Amino acid sequence: MKVLILGGTGLLGTDLERVFKAENEVLAFGSADCDITKLDSVYHTVKTHKPDVVINSAALADVDKCEKEPDPAYLVNAIGPKNIAMVCRDNKLKMVHVSTDYVFDGEKKSPYTEFDKTNPVNVYGLSKLAGEELIKGISNNYIIVRTAWLFGEHRNHFVDYVINGINNGNEIIAVKDMVSSPTYSLDVAEQIKKLVHINQTGVFHACNKGYCSRLELVEEIMKVMKKSANLAVVNQSQWKKPAKRPVFSALRNYHMALINEDDMAGWRDALKRYIKYKFNK
Repeated sequence: MKVLILGGTGLLGTDLERVFKAENEVLAFGSADCDITKLDSVYHTVKTHKPDVVINSAALADVDKCEKEPDPAYLVNAIGPKNIAMVCRDNKLKMVHVSTDYVFDGEKKSPYTEFDKTNPVNVYGLSKLAGEELIKGISNNYIIVRTAWLFGEHRNHFVDYVINGINNGNEIIAVKDMVSSPTYSLDVAEQIKKLVHINQTGVFHACNKGYCSRLELVEEIMKVMKKSANLAVVNQSQWKKPAKRPVFSALRNYHMALINEDDMAGWRDALKRYIKYKFNK
């Protein structure tokens, strides 16, 4: 099987390349190789390389930047997936698209399933939900995978911000009223590989099991590293970021559990493996 990964140089894309290339021919392209916001670029890439599956892990994921600049957010997060869906439909290819917990409003008191109502509270979430809806309206052979609070080897993210802060003695801002499911990008990549190989379709959540607040995540990182940190504990109103975040956006891998395919580890286990892998701790 030939797999084309768009957004292939990013946090999740690099892990997707890593897990798929063991058994498949893989092409991992960044925006310089294929601009998903341009339909002709996607058509040309697919026509030239003739993949069997197209995975879209490209996104404009800076939540505050999306809030301040909605046009680029919708262009990358909605029009990009629309273009890929059109090309996959016309070439009879399976499309895999990565989405987010931020399609939910955070008002629920228990983890969201794939069957819960979406209601984003910021531009990032709105643009990602628009991408999902466009795919559903165009293709009948898609997998949409929602994940949350990704950490991994490539690209800066909150876990590395905390670890570097601990190592350098910097103040770490920990928001206590933001709760979700911290997730290792390598584990998500393995789950996407499984869904592709068993030829699934539909919407799936793929997160490490359990959930915590940003503050609890910082405390767990300190525990793993056996070091203390200079913490500034705040709530969202004190944090004063341009974009509102859902208060509770933890995800439950309900669809995968229903088909007996949810073997993702707990978030603490995933965090320990990641810190050991990248920081030798």
